[in-house]
Amino acid sequence: MKKIFKFFAIAILCQASLTACHKDLDIPYDNALSVSNMWQDASDLEQSVPGIFRRLHSYFSESECNVFYFGETRVGDYMWGPSLESKVQDNFKIACRHNLLTPSNTIGWSGLYSTIDQANAVIKHGPDCNASADRLDWALAQAYFARAFCYFYAARIWGEVPVNLLPVESTTQEECYPVQKTQDEVYAQVEKDIMLCEALADKLGNEKYFGTKDALNTLKADYALWMYATRNGGSAYLDMAEKALKAIGISSSRLLADYGKVFDRTNKKNSEIIFSLALNASDTGGYQIYFCNPSNLIAAAYRNNPVPISSTQWWSYSQGFVNELKASKALGDKRVATNLGYGPYSSAADKHEITWCNKLVGDMSKSPVVQDNDLIYYRYGYVVMLDAELKYYKKDYAGANASLNLIAKRAYGKDNYYTSTAEADVLNNIVHEYFLEFPAEGMIWWALIRTGKIWDMVPNAEIPGQTFADLRAKNPNILLWPIAQGSINKNSKLHQIEGWQ
Repeated sequence: MKKIFKFFAIAILCQASLTACHKDLDIPYDNALSVSNMWQDASDLEQSVPGIFRRLHSYFSESECNVFYFGETRVGDYMWGPSLESKVQDNFKIACRHNLLTPSNTIGWSGLYSTIDQANAVIKHGPDCNASADRLDWALAQAYFARAFCYFYAARIWGEVPVNLLPVESTTQEECYPVQKTQDEVYAQVEKDIMLCEALADKLGNEKYFGTKDALNTLKADYALWMYATRNGGSAYLDMAEKALKAIGISSSRLLADYGKVFDRTNKKNSEIIFSLALNASDTGGYQIYFCNPSNLIAAAYRNNPVPISSTQWWSYSQGFVNELKASKALGDKRVATNLGYGPYSSAADKHEITWCNKLVGDMSKSPVVQDNDLIYYRYGYVVMLDAELKYYKKDYAGANASLNLIAKRAYGKDNYYTSTAEADVLNNIVHEYFLEFPAEGMIWWALIRTGKIWDMVPNAEIPGQTFADLRAKNPNILLWPIAQGSINKNSKLHQIEGWQ
């Protein structure tokens, strides 16, 4: 009880001392464990590491800040259409309407930096604890993994971002009013943290709500292919990705036979999950809730059977993407039942067809549904797709098909589903499978950028016929998000990303 009292007492004092920093920045620092006299024994270290991942969970389960909004909504009309409830497409923060995206309505980064700050505190103060060498190495490895994960997201979303490597424990610290680093510097820090984690990887453990060896190697491969494909990193990054993927192993044995079981809320840590964060009935949910419909818009007989019911619905698939999913279903694709719910279930007189994503709807035995699905960041299907990409970049088109066909075999129940080794066909098939395998998981946007297919996409109907390539002529950083104007207003050292002023 004395330790608990001490923890909360110091937390209050620490929070008070950093109030000015919190007000002046859009980066909240409230890390009680950054106070030096809290880092005295192993229990202080043990409680700090879960705090890193809890902060990451908190950020990515927010309605505005999550892997779905950052990693998929901007695909635009190709995937997303008007919602049933509001009859509009701008959804949340007009995320997929690029001509309306501005610094004043963009998504912020505060929770991401709060996670980074907690990781920094573990790295700085962990050695001060009276912990065993094994537990210290575990804590440091987890902190390096989480920091690399966060900065990898930050670099891809905003480009030039601050790189804080020390916990904020004083309002006079440079980290309280940080300056931005170049993209090259941010990516270099990601790589450094990956290597620091790799040196301690044997201590990571097997808990899927934390970093593991497989999670680290997936991040390493993800990063390496990004650097090769988007940052002109050269063949050394293909070698890095290959080493990471070989460490995980590419085999059908790690794929669940039933695609739908990957997302089973009663078996959250199944063998296909590599890295996820827990979401349970006591949490506030995440972006999944916006696939659910208000009860008044759904005929009574179909509420939660099969249409998921909650208070607000924002997201519907576009008719074109629905047609693509249905066409794949006609070819035997077993994934469609999990990725697409549809039917004439509305309470309107015309009973027009509505759509939703089935894979993340939560517990439908309750009304409204309980959003208790975990937030999945890496799963083994993504590892196999990264391997297909790697082989494509290495011009091993038969090898790319071999990996791609592991995904296709589960989907269609056929061996050697893809056979063409023509370069264009292999690339198109890889991109096609990303759309069919990963709807609503936040992976598609990044895959489109890596493969270069993003430039062919038509972002939305408000600028008819314009592709991302057309938009790039006006804004060289069209694929980045603008920095929230509130962050710039609070820290005069920050500058807006070029093209988003």
